[in-house]
Amino acid sequence: MKKIISFIGLATVSFFAFFTIWYSLFIEKNYSFFLLDKKINNLISSLHENEIINNIFIFITQLFDPKIFILWFLVLLIFLWFFKKKEEVLFLFLGVAGGQTIKIIMKFLTERERPENPFHLSAHESSFPSGHATTSIFIFIAILYLFTLKLSVKQKIITHSLLFFGIISVPFSRIFTQVHYFSDVIAGGLLGIASFSCTVIIFEIVKIFMKEGRPIF
Repeated sequence: MKKIISFIGLATVSFFAFFTIWYSLFIEKNYSFFLLDKKINNLISSLHENEIINNIFIFITQLFDPKIFILWFLVLLIFLWFFKKKEEVLFLFLGVAGGQTIKIIMKFLTERERPENPFHLSAHESSFPSGHATTSIFIFIAILYLFTLKLSVKQKIITHSLLFFGIISVPFSRIFTQVHYFSDVIAGGLLGIASFSCTVIIFEIVKIFMKEGRPIF
């Protein structure tokens, strides 16, 4: 029960912060938010002179391009199902589906224009929020939560370092490639955290109803 209460708190804070950004940008139309977005994008665009850095972040951002993401995400789910990780498969599927559903609704409501994209990457939907940030942060946190508890200390250090790199690099790549503003990415990240928290809450409640220690399936 303590775990459920903790994640309810995390979900509440994440959703509150997300809708605060949304309200400030699109209802209140706070000029400070728009100015901060432009300043950060202009600052990061100064890094575009290095072709190696450009290619690294283009590659990172394309890993979560919808067509590529769907392919490797399905492979991951099939792999986990094959090894009888049914609960983990359902957790990942529901979390991604939930976050993407809210993202699609918010994109429809906001219809924010994207910044100019110097790398000509495909980006047609509304800019707010960042779907890449939502999905990547959910998946990396979920992997930390689901699969790293039983690792050795050395394995945890390596795995956590790689996952934290992903948590930072994928959202940053969206600003670096100028397909999103800073606020889009922060909002997307908050949505990913909220999606993860809600998924944990659902699974913990199911476990209580199914009685502790008994399999869900």
